[in-house]
Amino acid sequence: MLDLQYPAAGLRSLWDAALLEPVTELNAEVLEALAAAAARAAPPGGAPAPQWQWRALGEAGRLRLARTPLLLVDAGFARPECWCAAPRAAVHEAVPAPLAQRGVLATPLLRRVLLLAWHLARTNRPCARIALGMSAACAGAVASWRFADLEALAEQRPAWIRPRWQDRPEVWQAWLNAALQESSQELERLRLWAIQSLAAEVTAARP
Repeated sequence: MLDLQYPAAGLRSLWDAALLEPVTELNAEVLEALAAAAARAAPPGGAPAPQWQWRALGEAGRLRLARTPLLLVDAGFARPECWCAAPRAAVHEAVPAPLAQRGVLATPLLRRVLLLAWHLARTNRPCARIALGMSAACAGAVASWRFADLEALAEQRPAWIRPRWQDRPEVWQAWLNAALQESSQELERLRLWAIQSLAAEVTAARP
């Protein structure tokens, strides 16, 4: 059983255990999926630095990263126009071939991400802004969705929800370097940077 306590005193005051635990659990699953994808991408006869670092990180390092108090997933929560219309196709309908292509995150994980977003949009919008980078307008839209809408999104648009900073390998390089160290100083700096970056995205997306 993983120890899910978050040790960074500088950020602990912004959160409570009821929120930190599901965010950490989801982050751990995201990191596990990224590590598996890196292993599959490693060429025969050796692995470049990022793939090697994922393998060297191990469970302890991934847990240090998972304790980051924001979700390591980008679902466009700063852009309300993405969430103004819920998908209305029934869950049992066949998924068109182009939409059936999956990313590194499995559908059950996508469902849990969406459920957490829906829950925070309805019950704790200040934390939704910090943990998800969710704008106020987006929170209003997500809160109005039905469970069937969330299920349809996870099934029909899997590529919409992806690991955060997926197109910025230099950011993940910095996270991996920091997580390989037992000292939390660099990780704490990156956590604060990530929260500030999400806040800037939300501000920039305001109409």
